[in-house]
Amino acid sequence: MSKNNWGGARKGAGRKPLKEGEKKKGVKIYITDRVKEDIKKYGEGNSFSEKTVDLITSEIKSRKSKKKEN
Repeated sequence: MSKNNWGGARKGAGRKPLKEGEKKKGVKIYITDRVKEDIKKYGEGNSFSEKTVDLITSEIKSRKSKKKEN
């Protein structure tokens, strides 16, 4: 029986690991059906999670810029 090189880990294969601060973490929040529908309607992204993050980051950016103006 001959030895083949199929399967298993290979040196340099795969993604580089993310730094701890760059890793996404799960969060549980409670929202109404109305808020959920608004997220689906106004958020940009392919998934509900992406749409939620888009809306949150956009609002944070807006509020930060308002604070700098004052």
